[in-house]
Amino acid sequence: MRTATLLLLLALTPGPGAAQTTVPKDLLADWERDRAAVLAYIAAMPDSATGYRPTPGVRTFAEQFDHIVSTNLDVAAIALRGLKSAPSLGDSATYLHDKAALQRYAAATYDYFLEALKTATPAQLARPVALYGQPPQPALRLAALSLEHAVWTLGQLVPYLRLNGVTPPAYQIPL
Repeated sequence: MRTATLLLLLALTPGPGAAQTTVPKDLLADWERDRAAVLAYIAAMPDSATGYRPTPGVRTFAEQFDHIVSTNLDVAAIALRGLKSAPSLGDSATYLHDKAALQRYAAATYDYFLEALKTATPAQLARPVALYGQPPQPALRLAALSLEHAVWTLGQLVPYLRLNGVTPPAYQIPL
């Protein structure tokens, strides 16, 4: 992962007299696939299971998605856009209990993240940012870690679906 991030940073850093580059298409495609997977998982779960929790002490189905997309929102706002905090794109009192609201909130956060990533300059992507008590890291590395976190957490949701009689959406391998 470190090698891939370093290569991405090098590719994004313009040399003398070079034009500024953008985020690699493959990285944007990975984020688009992740967005589609998250929305497919939410769509697959019955409306009545938004508050489902497989065992005491773990997040509910909706709380897991809030965990994914809120992290993405923080990275987009703070690391990529340089804001002090993330904007409010939904009301947790609603989207934690309503599947349609959860889908809208998840879609809005991914749209916000993707727009921040697509419009980030090489300087913004290379800027060191400290988040979640971790040492400062380049914003692009935080974006890569946020994608890893989203995929990891999405994998945790497979039992939530299966325990509710739902076959998880198929993995969409990149072409």
